[in-house]
Amino acid sequence: MAPSDISKEIKRLVDVIRYHNECYFQKGISEISDYAYDQLLERLTRLEEAHPHLKLPDSPTEVIGQQPSKGFEVVYHQTPMLSLAKTYSEVEVIQFVERAKKMFPAATIDFVCEPKIDGVALSILYEKGRLIRVVTRGDGEKGDDITRHVAQCLPLPQKIQAAPCDAFEVRGEAFMSKTVFKALNSARKAKGEPLWANPRNITAGTLKALDVDAVKDRQLAFYGYGFYGPSYICPTQQAALALLVALGFSVPPTYRVCHNGMEIMAYVAYCAEYKKDLPVEVDGVVIKVNKLDQQDRMGTTAKSPRWAIAYKYQPERASSILEGVTFQLGRTGIVTPVAHFSPLPLAGTMVRRASLYNADALARLDLCLGDTIFIEKGGEIIPKVVGVDSALRHTDSQPIRFICSCPACGTLLHRAAGVVAYYCPNKQRCLPQLKGALLHFSHRKAMDIDTLGPKTVDVLLEAKLVQTAADLYALRYDAVNDLEGFQALSTQKLLANIQASKTRPFDRVLFALGIQHVGETVARKLALYFRSMERLQAATQAELLQLPDIGERIAQSILDYLQDPYQQTILNALQSAGVQFALPEPVDSLLPFSSKNFVISGTFQKFTRAECTKLIEEAGGRVLSAISTKVDYFVAGTKVGPSKLTKAMQCGIPILEEDEFIKMMA
Repeated sequence: MAPSDISKEIKRLVDVIRYHNECYFQKGISEISDYAYDQLLERLTRLEEAHPHLKLPDSPTEVIGQQPSKGFEVVYHQTPMLSLAKTYSEVEVIQFVERAKKMFPAATIDFVCEPKIDGVALSILYEKGRLIRVVTRGDGEKGDDITRHVAQCLPLPQKIQAAPCDAFEVRGEAFMSKTVFKALNSARKAKGEPLWANPRNITAGTLKALDVDAVKDRQLAFYGYGFYGPSYICPTQQAALALLVALGFSVPPTYRVCHNGMEIMAYVAYCAEYKKDLPVEVDGVVIKVNKLDQQDRMGTTAKSPRWAIAYKYQPERASSILEGVTFQLGRTGIVTPVAHFSPLPLAGTMVRRASLYNADALARLDLCLGDTIFIEKGGEIIPKVVGVDSALRHTDSQPIRFICSCPACGTLLHRAAGVVAYYCPNKQRCLPQLKGALLHFSHRKAMDIDTLGPKTVDVLLEAKLVQTAADLYALRYDAVNDLEGFQALSTQKLLANIQASKTRPFDRVLFALGIQHVGETVARKLALYFRSMERLQAATQAELLQLPDIGERIAQSILDYLQDPYQQTILNALQSAGVQFALPEPVDSLLPFSSKNFVISGTFQKFTRAECTKLIEEAGGRVLSAISTKVDYFVAGTKVGPSKLTKAMQCGIPILEEDEFIKMMA
């Protein structure tokens, strides 16, 4: 290749890898398999090694993971959380073993082999036996503080009675079990919602979900793989795993100490067979030098430890003939392309369709009808198209193009700036959107109208008795009883349930409205802060941004909804029907923090920040995210944010330490 062509190829690879990094780390989407991604990274690495003068200064080959996310406190790791060198080659594993042995010719060297869990790496800090902080790997140097989120969805020891030292760190992988993932996807399928691609992506999304309460039922788990404390406590990796078990952590259910390359590859083969029986997805085997002093002497590169390597299994792949692409419309109006192909067996099941994600992904694949396509299962669960054999394409093949209009109502599709998804804006007439809005409104965590299932909604829409949620409260006995499938008892029960939903509190009404990005937790915070729909409708963006968990995207979504004339008509009709549009005003004598605003910062010994927030809200107070003159108290734990503390002092806001706050609560 000419130098100019090499430079172009390097830039192309950098752009493609960055795109997939953003999809994987920020959006929880895996458009290509791990193997395909690793091949891209390997090709870029080799080109950079051969032509170092063409290497870009911010190349993905120098990046460990992801930049910390907006909206989370950034925490620097005491020891960098490096990524592992990866290989798909048995030869490279043997070479790794030989290099390690050459460094210690006169010493015994052995290796601990552990299943490579396909999860999210976390660092968990303990002080005096108490859990202080949970941090994501981030870019290896610093990560996101997700302590509050973990308290809701990940079972970790909160207090360790027999702590081996004053301060230590546990590292490991958060994950979602196959059983939980399958059950959640079954529930989503029953609701007509798009299926999640794999457990790893939904684990990452759960740990950083803005709507924390909405993810409590996602049942994440954790396997520890590293203990960081005084070196004399654990002389080996094997001893570290044993200590983690003694401290109350789970570790991978199978690991083995091996002494040479032959034993390692025997374990790799064993794990490949055994992994289907494990509760978690396993995509390879991690091989580590066992003795920690030998690890220290081997050191690290800028990106990876020299004392460990990950052998990854190549994913099972099959080919089939593309028979067509359909376009599915979700509840929010987003259109998703779906590939249909000749049925084939893959990872134990017959598959015949796979999501193509969005218009950009479809364009990158450059598909034509009749193409030979390659399919893999993400996490051995969700099939996805990972490539096409263009050499087998017929010259007269018809290319697949993303549609311009809604597949349900024919309305011209829209795409917002900076967003990958196309959506149908015809929320007033588009049948799948109307149905999705009604089913969301009746959900048990919203208005809880349990007799309003998919079939009933279909019948009501077809008869044109309802178009919006407000129409439910105008239904009459005779009109419903005349519908197919309805009898006196079922009609009475449906109407009674609809009437009973008028008693649902204001926060559940807000959630039921289906405002984009507003889940249960955000809806509750809005209700507690504004107390009524009237006050919420008068809110400015600056006021909305004061609330924790509400960023610019959520604030703008709320404003767009409330200012939409169509939605205003529905809100007026719901209010006229008697739906709860306000919370009862708190009684000052019973709620000591009524109308008081708080800001919380730092960590606490006797409760988490989530528990502190709950205490304040139950006492009638409101928790804000930023310091301003509207704040009445600043609750400061240890390691409080210095900028917030300084601003609170400048504003003359009373500062409560933990004990003072507890006395105030009493």
